[in-house]
Amino acid sequence: MAIKLIITFVLMLFSQFLQAEITISVDRTPIVVDEAFQLVFATDQSVDSEPDFSPLNKSFTVLKTGRRTNTKIVNGKMTLSQQWILTVMANHAGVLTVPAIHFGKDVSQANTIKVVANVSPNKSANKGDLYLEVEVDTKTPYVQAQVVYTVKLYRAVQTNNASLSEPKINGGQAVINKLGEDKSFELHIKGKRYVVIQRQYTIFPQNSGALRIEPIVFQGQIGSGRFFGFDPFGPQPKSVVKRSSSINLEVKPIPDTFTGDTWLPASNLYIQEQWSVSPDKLQQGEATTRTLILTANGLVASNLPEIKSNLPEKLKSYPDQPEFAEAIDEKGSIGIRHDKTAIIPIVAGDYLLPAIKIPWWNTVADKMEFAELPERMIHANISIAAPTYNVQQQPLEKENELVEKSSGEQSINVVEADGNQIIWQCLSLFLFILWIITLFIFWQSKRKESVKDDKVSNELSNRLYIKQIKHACAINDAVLAKQALLDWANAHWQDKNITNINAIKELCNEDLKLKIDELNTCLYGKVTNQWDGVAFFVSFKSQSFENKKITPTEGNLEALYKK
Repeated sequence: MAIKLIITFVLMLFSQFLQAEITISVDRTPIVVDEAFQLVFATDQSVDSEPDFSPLNKSFTVLKTGRRTNTKIVNGKMTLSQQWILTVMANHAGVLTVPAIHFGKDVSQANTIKVVANVSPNKSANKGDLYLEVEVDTKTPYVQAQVVYTVKLYRAVQTNNASLSEPKINGGQAVINKLGEDKSFELHIKGKRYVVIQRQYTIFPQNSGALRIEPIVFQGQIGSGRFFGFDPFGPQPKSVVKRSSSINLEVKPIPDTFTGDTWLPASNLYIQEQWSVSPDKLQQGEATTRTLILTANGLVASNLPEIKSNLPEKLKSYPDQPEFAEAIDEKGSIGIRHDKTAIIPIVAGDYLLPAIKIPWWNTVADKMEFAELPERMIHANISIAAPTYNVQQQPLEKENELVEKSSGEQSINVVEADGNQIIWQCLSLFLFILWIITLFIFWQSKRKESVKDDKVSNELSNRLYIKQIKHACAINDAVLAKQALLDWANAHWQDKNITNINAIKELCNEDLKLKIDELNTCLYGKVTNQWDGVAFFVSFKSQSFENKKITPTEGNLEALYKK
């Protein structure tokens, strides 16, 4: 037993000598916050594996990583030296710890460095030849409302190999989209000329509460000359890193005064309509396309809801798949949704289309408003006139001609005239009876038409919404898939008002229930995972919903947004 302990101790002591010694150094002191510096890991021995520098992210921002290897042979003895050179920036002032870094089985020693605050005021007059500025159009947005984030890079010197980092969010989730192309212009500040590069983003916070936009980082090289005067004897290009300030947002929840079904925060929202044929010149039995266009300033098109219109009973409607479009202006994103519907007048006459009202929240006036399309009268012209049958009497002139003829000839003509008249009378009576029978059959079939047309309309709508679900799943768009699933459910169970996808779960098999839970997790979970739309649609298609009834309950309502 004692021999085993001695052997173990010797092996442990020997392993200490086998481990590579790794030193840590910095390229300068003092280290100033918001200024990049080099952190160097060096060793004269072979290391077990490549290093893992991820522990540095707690106190530092790693901007660049490089490696340098040098081999020397002195008096026949080869010496190998290795350096890992990291360009980093301290996240805050104070005494920061450089943690132990693992090079496989080899480990560097933890170390501390002192970082001092930048005492220079952050004003334009003292920022020098290169600096960043960031701003937002509002610091107190509503949840899911647009925030325009603007980044400006001021340059009074030439830069090479330059890059800007993308915005990052801390403290919550947000959808970030680049807004248009970069803009370039010149400014004069305190007598100095600057070339300004402006880049903008739209940010849509997905949860209420505190949200932090992390600093934007510029990396590049400063050239030896200025934009407006080349200095051939100036200093050689050097690497430089600049960082903007961070911005804190306080995201407000949906206000209690908003009573709409779909939360629509926008600076402006309005609805329009277009017709393929003039609304007062429709034809009975012929299809006409009505397009409803919903436009919102400050929203993306995928967040716009379906525009529902309750048409009169004698107007058959067949909705098409919605179309989405995006545009931009100086104030941000513009979302546009087109809902096309084929309308067929069954009976000629006048029809009153009801008004459409969509509640939305005006983020400028901070109040609920309505986008409204007023009611309108349309007219359908009859396509085929109803047949009429008239029995005409012979003209008196014909009778007078018969009287004037000879008696023999008159007798023959009268007999022929009477025979023709009887034939025409019988034919007219037969056609009249046939017309009456046709009207009776039409009246009988008319009572069944409504049920038949509704059945056909339901089948067409069901196929259309299934295509919409398939499309959303194919592009892995969870938001669009949820809306298409709700549209399909309301078309399938028209006597119910289904407002959430959880109400469908009671009719599903276990596999589809699991897929609906995964969809909810993707939409409202704390951590957004990649949603597998193809697997969802395969499970959906394998499920039969025939002869099943659904009973929505308030307990199944999902959250509008994650708290």
